[in-house]
Amino acid sequence: MVRPSSLPPSISLIPVLLRLLLLPPSLVSSSFSNAPLSWTSPHEPCYHPDGRPRHCLSEFINAAYGVQVNVTHSLHGPDNNPNITTLTDLHNPHNLTCWRARAGADSGDWVFTLPLGRRFEITYISLQFCSQGQPSNPISISILKSMDHGRSWRPMQHYSSNCLEDFKQPSLTIAQTRHQETEPLCSDPRPLQRQRGSTVLAFSTLDGRPSSPDFDYSPTLQDWVTATDIRVVFHRTSNNEERIDKQPPLAISDLQVGGRCKCNGHASRCRRDDAGQAVCVCEHHTAGPDCDMCEDFYVDRPWHRATPTHPNPCVACECNGHSNKCRFSMEVFQQSGRKSGGVCLKCRHHTAGRHCQYCQNGFTRDTSKPLDHRKACQPCQCHPLGAVGRWCNQTSGQCLCREGVTGLRCNRCAPGYKQGKSPLRPCIRESEQTKERSGNTERTEECVSYCQPSEVKVRMNLETYCLKDYVLKVQVRGMERSGPWWQFSIAVQTVFRTGSSSRIRRGSQSLWVPDRDLGCGCPALHVGRTFLLIGAEEGERSLAPEESRLVADRSTLALQWREHWSPKLRGFRGQDKRGRCPQRPPNAHRPRSREHAKTRSAYIPPHLLTEKDASAHFDKTVNSDEAQSNTERNVAPTETAPVSSTVALVCSTPNPE
Repeated sequence: MVRPSSLPPSISLIPVLLRLLLLPPSLVSSSFSNAPLSWTSPHEPCYHPDGRPRHCLSEFINAAYGVQVNVTHSLHGPDNNPNITTLTDLHNPHNLTCWRARAGADSGDWVFTLPLGRRFEITYISLQFCSQGQPSNPISISILKSMDHGRSWRPMQHYSSNCLEDFKQPSLTIAQTRHQETEPLCSDPRPLQRQRGSTVLAFSTLDGRPSSPDFDYSPTLQDWVTATDIRVVFHRTSNNEERIDKQPPLAISDLQVGGRCKCNGHASRCRRDDAGQAVCVCEHHTAGPDCDMCEDFYVDRPWHRATPTHPNPCVACECNGHSNKCRFSMEVFQQSGRKSGGVCLKCRHHTAGRHCQYCQNGFTRDTSKPLDHRKACQPCQCHPLGAVGRWCNQTSGQCLCREGVTGLRCNRCAPGYKQGKSPLRPCIRESEQTKERSGNTERTEECVSYCQPSEVKVRMNLETYCLKDYVLKVQVRGMERSGPWWQFSIAVQTVFRTGSSSRIRRGSQSLWVPDRDLGCGCPALHVGRTFLLIGAEEGERSLAPEESRLVADRSTLALQWREHWSPKLRGFRGQDKRGRCPQRPPNAHRPRSREHAKTRSAYIPPHLLTEKDASAHFDKTVNSDEAQSNTERNVAPTETAPVSSTVALVCSTPNPE
């Protein structure tokens, strides 16, 4: 069907036809011969020698060559004449091979349907008859096209010696207005052109169309010449049967359809794909069988057909090398003054933004590297205690510092401030330092009275495990003050136990701690660390901002996580699921023993501890699975771990000069 490398000898008819029909140069090459079409430029036809894109056309070919024609008769059905292949084979004008209508089919319509297999921009359709003489009256021929592979048909031209009687329209050869140039015309084809011993009926798709000189800029005419199938109908209807009998039988030697693969000016040749269909070899970063869309990632502008003055290539999205996926946004395109509408997707290397030109939250721009460098965005180096959160200015890298803290990373005390001992106030005013020292003893006794710490060592067996509201493994990621509360951002990694009414699940959650409790160091939570969080029943739940929120207060234990605790806690969880938790008595609270009173006088809040004072430990033991009685066995501690770790001084004050 499509042979870019060679043309059949029948193409020699084209010069005579085209000179008579005066076709526009955009659809017809300047010269034709029996040799393959060759380009004068040694470079790719779709690009200038310097690489700039330009408008290009696919090869001009006989689209009907070698295509099987379907011939049917309106009264007798399909025609099985084996000579039907002679209509589209290699045409030899010195030895005509003819298809002839069978006897007894002098009335009714002969219908010739030619499937082209793809969309073509048709330049001409020619029929070569076997006889040398002019056809006698009556003559009535219709040429139709389909743009949807034969599902619907549209007439392009009628030929008749009596247009008013046969087609109910006047005889015209030129469209009167531009509004009529895509309507079928009707005319008497005689006298037919003579070509080497036979006559030829040639139809030019643009002949007589007012806009044909501006074809490349007329979407209406471009649609008019587009077809996937061609149909030629010979009408043989007359009331004069005697006249019909005198007509010679219909005999056709050749059917040609001259045109180009519809590539919209973005390809210079067609080829067959794996399915045998002819497709355009698209250039200018276009895609699709007709080069009628842009390639992936080349969607910064809408697709347009190429013209001689504007090649309209598809343009790549600008993602600075951090993404290979993007989409087109008409809203963005309009806002940019119709210059750019690409939006990058899935930016990598910690970048963000429409062009991947910004850094993600928690990262800052490294100005020593170009924007397209894979390490152009570096993590913010904010101090975990001196800064509020982990975010920083994406341009300067400046972190958001707490009161009294300064520096790009919030890692030193500002002038007039000294190192504090509280992780919530790492830097305090120098005038407050004396007050802080004198008030330490008083504050310690207040915290001791308020926090009511537990024993130095806590033994956990199945019974005490079952009395807890929740036992969780959490990682503390951030903290922020909210009125009389502190909101901790935590990631729940493992849920060992929750109450029946609890909604605690794995994943990111918020943990609320009263300000007074956190000031006394109960519980002792630190950003960036992982803890075993144990909530006891005596927790003051009524203090929560909302009852559905997770609350840790002075009765909650926060123990820095040790990996060897996990198997034993999972064992407790398994026994709990098997129903081995003892029944909880009403109003069951952990009794305060005399040992509590002994230890209270020696209690020091965790945030005031030194390394020598960090003596509180957490021991865990596992009850035997065989314990069935209500009498609790003596369980020895198997592991000890400090309840809290020392709060290191994270801010440094520059030496005074």
